[in-house]
Amino acid sequence: MDSVHYQTLSFRLEGQFVGFINKPNGRLKSLRLMLNGKELHIKLDKELRESLEYGLAVGDWVQIVGRQKFKGSFNDFKLKAFQVNRLSCGLECKDDLNQNYSAISENQSPSCSKKGKILLCNKSDCAKNGSEELYLELQKTICRLGLEHSVTIQKTSCQKRCKKAPNMILMPGKEKCSNPQPQSIANLLRDHYLAPMD
Repeated sequence: MDSVHYQTLSFRLEGQFVGFINKPNGRLKSLRLMLNGKELHIKLDKELRESLEYGLAVGDWVQIVGRQKFKGSFNDFKLKAFQVNRLSCGLECKDDLNQNYSAISENQSPSCSKKGKILLCNKSDCAKNGSEELYLELQKTICRLGLEHSVTIQKTSCQKRCKKAPNMILMPGKEKCSNPQPQSIANLLRDHYLAPMD
């Protein structure tokens, strides 16, 4: 009996997010990506689905890393995403940026932002205490402040401050933050990444 042999290749695509495709039960299944005038449907890995549901806006420019599986010919293939990175904001986020831009003083414009990384704990205590919600809030705030090209978020293992979960570290500088409130996120990031350089 002949068996069907699938081959897989890694891929990395950049394009415009145009929406999701849901399963009949309402849960996310796939992401719709516009690339060179064509719409691709890319299946989402299970771990990605919850984190993306409220983290992307139509029009966002995204980078997708995943695997393509094909049999026989390259025309018969399926794409599956394991990582989605927002590269720039869509219209909705740019409107927020324009409305909030006045909150950033002239000497703290995005053009003088510092390169950085936010290390966000993703282990059990932090996950139970809202690290996913914090991740989404960080994504939105980074976008609103115009930091999407200079600040990235990296999920980490335990940061050894479980009782104060959720926890994150702002890099460079190793500034530790525990259980930040949503309303304080913008000020935290503005102070750390948009403060005048010495």
